[in-house]
Amino acid sequence: MKKIIAILCLLTMILPLCACASEGLSEQTAPAPTKTEAADKQDKSETKKGKIDYPDAFAVGFSRVDITPATPIPIYNTTATSVHDPLWLTCTAIWDGKAAALIFSVDSWFVGKSTADTAFKRLEKEFGIPSENVILNSTHAHSAPSVTSSEKPEIIRYFPKFYNQIVVAADEALRDLDVVEKTYTGKSYTEGITFVRRYLMADGSYKGIASSNPCTDFVAHETEADNEMRTIRFDRKNKKDVLMLNHQTHYGGATGLYPDQISADFITPLRETVEKELDCLFAYQYGASGNLNFISFIEGERKYPTYLEAVPALAEDVKNAVNAEKEVTVGEIRSMETTVTATVIKDSEERIRQAQEIVDAPNEALQGQLCAKYGFEAKNEASAVLRRVRSGESQDLPLSVITFGDICFAAFPYEMFDTSGKQVRDASPYETTFICSLTNGEFGYLPTTEAFPHGCYEVYVTRYVQGTAELCVAESLRLLNECKNAA
Repeated sequence: MKKIIAILCLLTMILPLCACASEGLSEQTAPAPTKTEAADKQDKSETKKGKIDYPDAFAVGFSRVDITPATPIPIYNTTATSVHDPLWLTCTAIWDGKAAALIFSVDSWFVGKSTADTAFKRLEKEFGIPSENVILNSTHAHSAPSVTSSEKPEIIRYFPKFYNQIVVAADEALRDLDVVEKTYTGKSYTEGITFVRRYLMADGSYKGIASSNPCTDFVAHETEADNEMRTIRFDRKNKKDVLMLNHQTHYGGATGLYPDQISADFITPLRETVEKELDCLFAYQYGASGNLNFISFIEGERKYPTYLEAVPALAEDVKNAVNAEKEVTVGEIRSMETTVTATVIKDSEERIRQAQEIVDAPNEALQGQLCAKYGFEAKNEASAVLRRVRSGESQDLPLSVITFGDICFAAFPYEMFDTSGKQVRDASPYETTFICSLTNGEFGYLPTTEAFPHGCYEVYVTRYVQGTAELCVAESLRLLNECKNAA
């Protein structure tokens, strides 16, 4: 008995010590890390591939990963049953010595806000990079699917691959970081490639590209197109230069270049041409687009049957921008984000009833008859009325800016008129401003106040009241100026 009592006494002394020694080995008993400890761990970016070693100086990394979906899959106005060329996700990582920003270019028709928000959460969890330091910019390829909330099983099955590749692209770009010796920005102008697709007619009315094909009495474009092309080139110490391009155009036709095939449309041949001729890595950042197209109906203006034929000229314009570039300074990454509450257009009950009748009509012939009867331009105007009903009284549009030194990126989640983009770029306090529309979400068209009285497609399908575009321009400029003043 004495031996048993002695053993029990010994155990009472040893067990607490063992418990203390084992603390931290069990996830259930380990204390939760403090906020500072969690942030430190994120800063180290301990991924499955191991620790990312960040340079002590300003650096840029680059990656490109395949995001081609399985077919069949819905694309603009049809279903793709095969692949013409792969879709790519490009990531440019910017590192200022203390913090990182990620600039993505996605070969997609568009990326929805819920998709973008999920991607942001995964990037922050994996790398500690907050959403305001991320830009998810769609190339608006009409031969690529939209990546947004959907009940279609083909889209649902695509999400795991898309989210996985977002993390993979970020990881590879951060691991590719190389010190930048010099940074250059360039500017050139395209000719005969981009046109405003809204026209003044001989009778004083306005018509858009969707309804103007049979007409010949075009007098002038609603406004002059913004043909400015901007480039940023990072001259890296040990690796290839990274060249970023920002251009304002809505290149797609009704169904893209390849109506029943997956394709990045003109982006792939442009990238391949530029990378070969300039020996660089190339990222295309889609600019303002809402009132533009490569087609012009004014005699003598249209030079290219499709945007594909315009690729050599576009590549030459990129080289012109690089030849005209000048060195700029880079510095600490500063970013801001906000939301603009956009008031949704309120249609009358009668208009809503008419729209529902048109959409429910069993065939296109009857839909056309009802559109003529009720004064709708087309079925898509009726669909827009019903979409406004589903949108509620207002929606919050996310805006964000990322700046470093003389350079900034301004992100807008809608198809922005190039006149609005030009207003931001011209009033920006930064030497070079990239205008990125269809970024971090998709909220349709946002016409300018001047465009509303003229009607046409973009006006009758927009969700938001007149003046919303100008409100977003003002808010974006506010963010840019606050970032500049904080430098």
